[in-house]
Amino acid sequence: MELMVSVRPSEPHIHVLAYARDNMATPNPKTAEIYYQAGLNAFNEKDYKNAFALFLSAAENGHADAQFRIGVFFYNGILVKRNNREALKWFLKSAKQGHVAAMSELGIMYAEGKETQHSPRKAYEWMVKSAECGHPQAIYNLGTFYERGIGVDRDLVKAVRLYEEAADLKVPEAAYNLAHLCYAGLGTRKDPARAARLCRKAADLGHRQATYDTAAIYYNGDGVEKDNEVALKYFKLAAEMGIPQAKGYVEKLEAAMASAE
Repeated sequence: MELMVSVRPSEPHIHVLAYARDNMATPNPKTAEIYYQAGLNAFNEKDYKNAFALFLSAAENGHADAQFRIGVFFYNGILVKRNNREALKWFLKSAKQGHVAAMSELGIMYAEGKETQHSPRKAYEWMVKSAECGHPQAIYNLGTFYERGIGVDRDLVKAVRLYEEAADLKVPEAAYNLAHLCYAGLGTRKDPARAARLCRKAADLGHRQATYDTAAIYYNGDGVEKDNEVALKYFKLAAEMGIPQAKGYVEKLEAAMASAE
C-alpha cells in the first residue's frame, strides 16, 4: 500500500513525542497506551511519519499492537527501508505477547526465509498457534501449508477442511483455492458445480483472478448453466481490476447482445 507522508505533524502529537522521549528509560504499559492511541490518531489523519514515531515509542514500552504495526512498517518498507530482520524482531516481540496477527506473519516469514532464518518447522508452529486462536488469515495460511507440505506432511484432506473454515470466515483466497481442489477432485470429491460456486464467492469477496475465472465459468458453462449476462458482469469487473484479456470478452459479449436485440 502506498502511503502519503505528512510533513506537518500536528502540535498535540509533538507534545506526546516529547513526553515519550523524556520517559523512554522506564517502559510503562500506561504510557505505552497513550503513545499507541496518539499513533492511531496520527495514522487516521494520514500523518504517517508521526504515527511511526509514536508507534515506535509504544512498541519500545511493550505495547503488542504497536510492536505488530512497527513490524508491518519494516516488512513493507513504509517510511523506512524494508528490513525483514527488523520486521521479524518486532513481530516476534508482539507474538510472544499473544498477538495472533503477529503469529501469522511470523509463520509467513519463517516459511519464506527472506533475509531471515528459513525454518518450515517454526513457520508451521507459529501458524498453528495463530489459527488455533481463530485468526482467519492464519487458518487459510495453514491450509496452504498442508496443501504444499510446509513444515508438515502434505495432507490435502486437512487443507480442504482448513480452506472451508477460512472461506466461511470470508477469506477470498481460501474460497479460490478450495474451488481449484474441488474442480480437480483433490482432497475432496470432484465437483465442478461446487467449484463454480466457490470461485464466484471468492470473486464477490474481491479476489482478482477469481473474478476473471468466474466470468469464464459462466461464459463456457463449466459447472453451471451458460449465462452471458453473468459472464459480462464479471468480465467487466475483471477489466476494471486490470486483467487485460477481460476487455476483449466485454467487447465481444456486448456486441453479441446488441446484435441479438
